[in-house]
Amino acid sequence: MRYREIPGTGIRVSEVGFGAEPLGAGWWGDDGDDEAVRLVHAAVDAGITLFDVADRDGDGRAQQVLGRALRDRRDRVVIATRVGYAWDGAEPRRPGRPMPQDFRPHAIARAVRASAERLGGSIDICELHHPPRAALADDALAIEMARLVEEGTVRAFGACIPDGARPGQGRRLIRQGRFPVLDVELGMLGHDPGAELAGLAHAAGSCVIARAALGHGLLEGKYTPQTTFPRGDPRADLGPEWLSEGLRRVGQLGFLHAAGRPWSLAQAAIAWVLARPGVASVVVPVHGEEQLREFAGASGMPALADDDLARIEALIEGDFAPLPGPGADPDAGPHSDAPQEPVSAVA
Repeated sequence: MRYREIPGTGIRVSEVGFGAEPLGAGWWGDDGDDEAVRLVHAAVDAGITLFDVADRDGDGRAQQVLGRALRDRRDRVVIATRVGYAWDGAEPRRPGRPMPQDFRPHAIARAVRASAERLGGSIDICELHHPPRAALADDALAIEMARLVEEGTVRAFGACIPDGARPGQGRRLIRQGRFPVLDVELGMLGHDPGAELAGLAHAAGSCVIARAALGHGLLEGKYTPQTTFPRGDPRADLGPEWLSEGLRRVGQLGFLHAAGRPWSLAQAAIAWVLARPGVASVVVPVHGEEQLREFAGASGMPALADDDLARIEALIEGDFAPLPGPGADPDAGPHSDAPQEPVSAVA
């Protein structure tokens, strides 16, 4: 595992970070918490030091499990968490309705201290979770954040930019120098704003933590047109068009894991993000030890060749335009159009 610095903070993080959202989902059944703790310990043993979680993941459960797992390893790791959604004590959520936010200074202070308690006492990086422009302009909130740093509850603050957001907010934050790190979506399946923001952050002396590098699981190379997602999985609401278009794009990246290549498609996807200036770490959700070993191994693999990088950039710039005719790319595709058994996605 290799490591990178968050500029101006003294915080050093592993190139591959552990996305802890699954810890709050009851993923492992009746023995879930114990199995989750073992997985976190395996991640530390693999050299992962960055653990990323939001306070709303499992309504605080993910933070609690992570805090328990890292209790005796706290001095070896960096915990990043996000606050800003008013999930605690809110009315029962209904499908399709957005979760309310609360960025009033006292509400953020309360959320930060509650998160720190669940996580074992302190937070290394605390991100404002999809903050509105009014919150970022609130001097009282800035004073409260400075107080939380001064008292030792938080080492550094950052901001998490919403998925699919225009890059304007991120550009302003980078220009203003408000935060040493932004949390952005960045992957090679399309034009993510995070690609631009990573470069701007690098030029300004800050950085980004990247999420969604695996295209919400598409770039693990395991899905087929028959894949189904369990109820409650956000991807189940995206519709069949999302899956079919994603698989078409993944098919055009088949050259990355053709015979003789030293990496899996997922490892290549992580390495592509790490190759971009300004990226401190790539955070990926982890559900099992086999997956953990694969993802962690991306940090130590050989760099992608310049020809590969150029080919990926050309695909992105062309918005993955359809290939001219069937079979035009002999390397394309982890799937085929032949009938296949349905696969239930669990990652």
